[in-house]
Amino acid sequence: MKRIIPLVLLTLLFACKNHPEIKRIKGDLNYTPANMESEQISAGFYLAADLKTQELRADIELSNPGSSALTISEIEIATAEGLRTLPKTGSTGSIVLKPGENKKLSLKFQPLNNLKEYQLTGRNGYFKSLYNLIINYKTEDNKLAVTSMTTTLAPAEYKAYLNKYQANTTSYSLNTKSDFTTQQKAYLSGIKQVKQPPFVYVSDQEIALSGVNFRLRSYKESDTLNAEIFIVNHSGFSVKINKDNLDIIYPGESPSTHLKDAVTIEKISGSKQDLYTIEKGDRVLIRLKKPFKTSSEKAILSFNKAFEFTDRIPLFKNNIELITVHLP
Repeated sequence: MKRIIPLVLLTLLFACKNHPEIKRIKGDLNYTPANMESEQISAGFYLAADLKTQELRADIELSNPGSSALTISEIEIATAEGLRTLPKTGSTGSIVLKPGENKKLSLKFQPLNNLKEYQLTGRNGYFKSLYNLIINYKTEDNKLAVTSMTTTLAPAEYKAYLNKYQANTTSYSLNTKSDFTTQQKAYLSGIKQVKQPPFVYVSDQEIALSGVNFRLRSYKESDTLNAEIFIVNHSGFSVKINKDNLDIIYPGESPSTHLKDAVTIEKISGSKQDLYTIEKGDRVLIRLKKPFKTSSEKAILSFNKAFEFTDRIPLFKNNIELITVHLP
């Protein structure tokens, strides 16, 4: 009997080493574990948020309790409002689960939490207190199926997160009710580079001028303005950028507050040797960061002298009025 006990202990130690206990991931925000079981698929779901990287890390355990193989085609994180996000890292393509097989995945997401904030600022918004994990899969006979699990953050923990990190933010949209469109269209009709009848369209965040499209994203926090202007040229003419004339200003602002290095230009596509010329097919991202201490509900997007045709004729007749949008 004395010889049997050490042998049993050795067997238990060996079993523990080969079947380690699954450790729950930890982050700045830790959501409740979620589990689901069905005849076809079983899953465990652990979710944690990293505030520095604005990422969600999901550890997922999948198992197939059925008698036929399954193929996981897609795994998504979704908000209660239905905004879905695919993983930033980690592959979920063509994951086959044979009958009785178990698999573990570790995925990272940068979830789209607030669509309006993303459209206005380019930021995804604050983490939500609830997320759904959506698993899309196919059965062996090619039938599509979807299953989901819900995880939540403790109300007290979520409230503490918002109290600490949620800040009053303002953004800016284009004033679509001004006479800019009418005046700009009349102006372009007299420009020789515009071969066809001019087209001018303005929405809350975008301007389209006869094939040259501009999209504005911006936000102001702690008296600092951050803005991005994304430009795509589909027209038949080139556009020159006058970096020093591009600005966003508020009523009564002194020009001295505009720092020389406030504007940076990045060519997304096109010749990198000439950053200041936007040829047909080119994509350009202009970033603006500057002090912006104002409580005014309006501002001005200074485009009049910032963009020109190649013979130094301005692309814009006038500057464009901006309207403040308060977030969240």
